[in-house]
Amino acid sequence: MTTDLAPYIQHTLIDIGTDAEEMARHWGQAVEYGFDAAMVAAIWVPDARAALAGTGVKVASALDFPFGATTTEGKVAEARALARAGVDEIDIGVHIGYLRSGRYREYRDDIAAVVRAVDVPIKVMLELPRLSERERDVAVDLAVEAGVAWVKNASSGAAGVATPADIAYLRARVPAGIRVKASGGITSAGQVRELLDAGADLVGTSAGLSIIGVESRPGVSY
Repeated sequence: MTTDLAPYIQHTLIDIGTDAEEMARHWGQAVEYGFDAAMVAAIWVPDARAALAGTGVKVASALDFPFGATTTEGKVAEARALARAGVDEIDIGVHIGYLRSGRYREYRDDIAAVVRAVDVPIKVMLELPRLSERERDVAVDLAVEAGVAWVKNASSGAAGVATPADIAYLRARVPAGIRVKASGGITSAGQVRELLDAGADLVGTSAGLSIIGVESRPGVSY
């Protein structure tokens, strides 16, 4: 097993229809193998918080995912609900339509409203594969202005596979103190090592078990 990588992985399970037993297995795996966090859908945050209290494993969740089309008011309300439920980190979608329309203030203020609403680190999912070079620069700079704690190349593999080039770009673009998370199509230990070498602080993936060399064991409760 390559469990040395586990502390850099946010172990992700955000699937429609996942039941309570599967979710309990998921955060049990996060504890057993030492993953940085269990990334779960919003409805499972209270259960994850209760199960992971005192383990050192964080509870992370995402909002305005995968479309980035929720109103600012909706984002703020959900972020506050997640904070009350005990979430440790929140990954948020962004309004790419605003960015492409040149409505930069609205793009920035949408993110900033969530940052102000909760005392929880916010990771902004920038969807770099869908942006032009100019749009990338603007998106990153506006996220920094909005006060995010983290920048993230993409929300998932649906947006594009994480590349060392994208992570190196983010690391060079943001000031010291802002952290970088890689996400999207990460399925091997080699990819994880390349992304960490490029400047990622963490990676998010649903393939954490196979990456560290553990066979999934359906039906086994952790």
